[in-house]
Amino acid sequence: MTHTTHCHTLPHLLLLVLFSYLTPASGQQLPYYTQFREYQSLINPAALNNDYFLYEYNLSFRSSYRMQWINHPQTPRTAHLTGEYVTHLGGAFELVGGATVIEDRTGPQSQTGAYFRAGALLSDDPYLGSFSVGFTYGFVNYRVDASAIDWFHADDPNIPLEDISVTRPDLGVGLFYHKRLNRGYFREDHIYLGASAMQLLKNDAKIISAENLVGLPRTAHLYFTGGWYHFFNEDIFLESSYWVKYTPGAPVNVALGARFQPATALWVGGGFNFNGLVHLELGVNIPGLLFEDAGLKIGYGFDYNLSAYGLDFGTSHELNVAVLLDTFR
Repeated sequence: MTHTTHCHTLPHLLLLVLFSYLTPASGQQLPYYTQFREYQSLINPAALNNDYFLYEYNLSFRSSYRMQWINHPQTPRTAHLTGEYVTHLGGAFELVGGATVIEDRTGPQSQTGAYFRAGALLSDDPYLGSFSVGFTYGFVNYRVDASAIDWFHADDPNIPLEDISVTRPDLGVGLFYHKRLNRGYFREDHIYLGASAMQLLKNDAKIISAENLVGLPRTAHLYFTGGWYHFFNEDIFLESSYWVKYTPGAPVNVALGARFQPATALWVGGGFNFNGLVHLELGVNIPGLLFEDAGLKIGYGFDYNLSAYGLDFGTSHELNVAVLLDTFR
């Protein structure tokens, strides 16, 4: 299977763009994450990251890079950088805010988004539990790199000399609930549930060139997440989690995950997606690396497709790094 595109004229290029945006319209258009619980703020703008309700790190900076289907150089590559801060006002509610920059590229197509998020945590002590609402708003630039296309007739005068680019606003909203249990065998366990709707503005951008008008339709995504941490002591826990994704016109997608942390410094995990993907992961925590109330967290995830009808695109790899700080102490 080759991913080289042969185009004769500019209308052909516009048809390529149309096809690339219409095809995913019946499937998932937003990036997929193997270690999805590490990307709560990207999935749900009302969510708290798990390092807050595990260790009360209220300030975090995270980055990741995902290489999907590495046998083919033009398949998806996703990178992001995000920051998050939870307040300590001491009243009946707290606030969570942050910003994210994300780059997603597939062959000659790419999109770059910049977002800010804000949410309210309805609790006087969100570390123990809260119900929160939040939203994210930003702008996404969609591009097609004309220079990355192998033109069938290189001397065609209709070949564009510049990239095709359009920028549109984007909006997402979410609800999130988490609670630390305090009774019986489940004492100190932690549960969380979330629901969010992303890409609500749909970004129905249009590219106009000469007499051609091509739409770039995008569709809303509905996400449902949940998890349970069972603690054996302060350092050892077993976590189970899920991520349900729904896009109109596409089958419901479900990802399940679990990880075991036998000591503060290490965790191992794995999971399964109903589309046939399985994953393994490994991570390390390094508390006190920068100073006493800070930590460094590094996670690696590996995907393999077990589906009998899946194409041999190769494995996927995901690396994320987080710097965590507790500014309350």
